[in-house]
This record gives sequence, C-alpha cells and structure tokens, in this order.
Amino acid sequence: MTAKTNVFASAGSIEKRYFQMFLLSILMWSTGCVTDMIEPIIEEPVVRPEVDMHMGFEDPSEPFQVLPDRPIDASDSGNGCLPGVPWNNFYVYNVCISPTSEISDFAIERNSKYTRVGAYSARFFLRPTSIDQWPLGEASHRAELRPNSRAPFDRYPQEGQVRWYGMSVFFSEDFVFAPESLSNELRFMIAQWQHGTTGSPTVAFEVHGNRLELARSKGVSTASEWIQPNFLANISRGQWMDLVVQIKWSKEVGAIKIWVNDAAVYQRENIQTMYHNLSVGGGLKMGIYHWRWKEKKWVEESLRAGITNREIYIDEVREYLGDAGGYNLVAPGAN
Repeated sequence: MTAKTNVFASAGSIEKRYFQMFLLSILMWSTGCVTDMIEPIIEEPVVRPEVDMHMGFEDPSEPFQVLPDRPIDASDSGNGCLPGVPWNNFYVYNVCISPTSEISDFAIERNSKYTRVGAYSARFFLRPTSIDQWPLGEASHRAELRPNSRAPFDRYPQEGQVRWYGMSVFFSEDFVFAPESLSNELRFMIAQWQHGTTGSPTVAFEVHGNRLELARSKGVSTASEWIQPNFLANISRGQWMDLVVQIKWSKEVGAIKIWVNDAAVYQRENIQTMYHNLSVGGGLKMGIYHWRWKEKKWVEESLRAGITNREIYIDEVREYLGDAGGYNLVAPGAN
C-alpha cells in the first residue's frame, strides 16, 4: 500500500493551524453548522529580558553626592584616598590622590564633549603627584568608580554564575601613549573586576602603550600569581572602542569571552576566574588605576615621556545577570 503524503510535513506550526482552520470553516459553512467567524489563534509575544544595569550618564542627578574638598597636608602619611560617596545606586567614588595635591588633580564627571550615545559620557582624569610635592604617604594613583555594596542587585557574582558586561571607551586625539620601551612599566588599568578585598583583580583591562590587553591573576587573593597579559586590540585615538565581555565565574571551570568593536578577540574556557580563598568573583570597576604612579621613579619617567596626565571617557556601561542572549543586551548602543 502506498503511504499517504503528509501535506503539513514542511509547513510551520502557525501556518498549519491557519490552513486547518480554513478547511474546517469551509466544511462547516457548507453544512450550515457555523454562524460565527472562527477567531484565529494568536501566540503570546516573546518577552525580551532587560539588562540589570545601564549607565549612559544622562541622569542629571548623578553624581548623587560630590566629593568634599580637603586641605593640602604635607604631614599626612596616609594613602590620600577620599570618602567613598555614592555616584548613583550602582557605583561610588574610589579616588586616591596625594595629600599634597589639589582636589582638581582628578576628575570623575559627566561630560558632553565626547559621547558614544546620547548627550553625555563620563570623563575620568588623573594627574600624577608633583615631584616637588612628593608626599610622606601614597602618591596620586586612582580615579575610579567601584561597585556600590547597596546596589539593587549583588555586584559580586557567585560560583558558577555567568554575567555579561558592555562598555565603550574613548581616547582623545591628543592622548599620549607610553613609548614601547616603557609600555610595561607605565601600563594602567581602565577596567577591573575586583573582588572587594585586598589583592589584585582576577580580570582587568590594561593599556600597554597603544594596546589594550587582558590581565589575569590566579591562585589566592593574598598571594596571587600574575599571568602574562593577552593582546586584545590596538587603540585608535579619537574613536570609540566598544567592549563586550562574558565571564563565567568559577574557581576551576571559569570562562571568558571578549569582543572589541563586534569582533571576537579572546576566548578561554576551564580557567580560574575566582580566587580559591574567596566566595565571590569580581565586581566591575571603571576609570583610571595607575599604580605605577605610587613610585616617584615612574612619575619622573612619565614626565620625560611627555605624559602629564591620564584622561579617558567611558559610556554605555551595562551589566546582565544571565547567560544566553546577553551580547545584544549589553553591546554599546543596544536598545
């Protein structure tokens, strides 16, 4: 016996139902069994998830508080770190400048000069300590925003959790890159996933000369092992650099994927992304962390190389606590 052909075998599920209803309605109308129109079946729309955080720096209420000024004190032997007052619900200031430096030697502010999307971005600025005003304590080295522990969601991921991060970074046309001979000694961070306690981050973005590189550490936070940085992309002055990062946080089976300007540039699996002695992974910090400027020698080398400050712009910061589909949610410019 010849098998019957299934006329719906290659049709989509919605088309099948409409065709079946059409045939049924003709049959029922022809027999006088129907007096009302048959209503079509409408499928529920797919609900698109939303990011857990989006900072476009458009909110005029930011910062929530302005860092207070403080007098210059040449006798201060501390680290010069200023109070961690809130920028918004997700971030607080994390600024360390020399007690002998003016408060104007750093800036974290909304900016309208360079923007990736909208009318504003965030400007981060840091000037090294003057050689003739070298402090008894730590010199200027940090102008960042760090995670707010009172944020609407937990800023520090748990073991096995996957998170997506997006941001865009801008280096102006007059940005002075460190010469190749000093690119390692004068490198600095523009983003780091720090765990909230003492020690280096397990994951960070560093500027080496005119290159963006991924820096990683492993082991335990109190005695971490530094891993040779990986090249990600060359930095072009005057152009926004879009960054998307997916991290699976784990002490043994972590993973990192990175895209620069929509191009996949890095992927590693079964790696350590959380320190063995900690219960959480890193929260995203952003801004300028120039730890080499704690030492007078490297400030002098910077000045000889024509580097009198560091200034970057950041926009379109997003974070998504989820796995699948995260790229399109956090990519700079996403709707």
